[in-house]
Amino acid sequence: MENNNQGLQANPQLTINYLTQEIANLTKENAMLKAIIQEQNQPKQSAEEE
Repeated sequence: MENNNQGLQANPQLTINYLTQEIANLTKENAMLKAIIQEQNQPKQSAEEE
């Protein structure tokens, strides 16, 4: 039973590593979504320029 309790305790370094990875993934996803939004707005600007 003791092993089960130990398994529930979060290792601070693992938590930091996991959250760092999550931040990297969300930052990448955010950049992709911004690019998609910019792409969708692009045709409007191109049509005005022509």
